[in-house]
Amino acid sequence: MILNSYGDMAQHLFLRSRNAELQQNITRLSEEFATGKLSNLTERLGGDFTYLADLENTLNRLDSYMVANSEVQLFATTTQGSLDKVQSQVQAMQNDILSLSPAIDVANAEQFGSQAKQRLSSAISLLNASVGGRAIFSGTATDTKPLNDSGTLMSSILTEVSGLTASNDIIQAVKDWFDDPAGFDTVMYNGSSTSLQPVTVGEGEQVTLGIRADDGNLKHALQSYVITALADEPSLGLTDDVKVDIVRQASTELTDSVDRLIQLQADVGFIEGQLEAVNTRNEASKTSLSIVKNNLVSADPYETYTRLEEAQTQLEGLYTITSRSSKLSLLNYL
Repeated sequence: MILNSYGDMAQHLFLRSRNAELQQNITRLSEEFATGKLSNLTERLGGDFTYLADLENTLNRLDSYMVANSEVQLFATTTQGSLDKVQSQVQAMQNDILSLSPAIDVANAEQFGSQAKQRLSSAISLLNASVGGRAIFSGTATDTKPLNDSGTLMSSILTEVSGLTASNDIIQAVKDWFDDPAGFDTVMYNGSSTSLQPVTVGEGEQVTLGIRADDGNLKHALQSYVITALADEPSLGLTDDVKVDIVRQASTELTDSVDRLIQLQADVGFIEGQLEAVNTRNEASKTSLSIVKNNLVSADPYETYTRLEEAQTQLEGLYTITSRSSKLSLLNYL
């Protein structure tokens, strides 16, 4: 019979090595249990991190999309708010004029003209709105207010219609000035002629929110106010009949402006709906991919706790064996 025996030094080295190994395991398992993350991903993934890297890249890309989506949503909401207020004011003026037609007299006409000046100033202020320090209706020149004030607009118009006495001639002169590139676009518009570029808000999803203050539909609303406002311009020396006729014809222009503004609102509303749908898909994708990633890198809490308990028990047993071994002696044996 062959008996294998180990010297004291060999036994000491073995016990010390085993002690260090168990303590290292306990530290690693304690960390995994506390953080819920595996400390050795290489073993779990078999050394191939390609899939995990792809998951992380996709999640980072989704985060970027969601940030862009939030910014565009804020831009769209502010745009819609400005359009809604402008449209409401145009609608209110149209309703006021129609409620008195055809019994409008010169006093009513002058009163509507005065109100139109105030609403014109308000509309310009709304179109000069900004969000996050960026002008909404200036195209790519987001650091510039798109429109000059109403005083500049009315001064230019008064020069344009000076000397005209017939309502049709006056109204046509106003329309020509708004259509002329050397008119409104030069005198009033300070923004860029380039609209904002499409923004990627999801995988294969882009939205374009490029309404500028020189948009024909917005210009038409300002034009309608200007036509109405001319009924309250003493410097033109218009007769009472001409003032009344200007306001009556302005009601038709205001009706057209309401329809145009509603169409713009519908366009922005479509974009808002698209942004909401894309954001929902992004969030769903992020949630599902996060679950997949967590399954890859997370440590099972029950399994980790069981292994931790096992390692602690083994370490306690090792301490007991070491203690007893250190007390062995020939004297005690005899």
